Amino acid sequence: MRFRASAKSETVSQWAGLWMRIDKGSEVVGFDNMQSRPLKGTADWQSFDVVLDVPKDATSISFGVLLTGSGSVWVSNASFETVGDDVALTDKPLDDNRPKAPVNLDFRE
Repeated sequence: MRFRASAKSETVSQWAGLWMRIDKGSEVVGFDNMQSRPLKGTADWQSFDVVLDVPKDATSISFGVLLTGSGSVWVSNASFETVGDDVALTDKPLDDNRPKAPVNLDFRE
């Protein structure tokens, strides 16, 4: 699924970006907030994409724009479209090999 929108920023002190999250029940199965390719400072209108895999058993898609720090962000022409496997994802899939509980709590190697 591709979330595309035009955005511009004014005096963004930290960073801003579009975001989209894919949930399966209470589990987050996809997430991108453009933190690795943020809007900063003042920038004129540009088009941005967030592309994530949406499993068939996904239960919700949430989206928006975020601003960290001071400044302003405007968004226009937002759209969603189904895309094929030939369109690159904009963020890495969540690592399913993450530990399910805290590890190394005694701080040993």
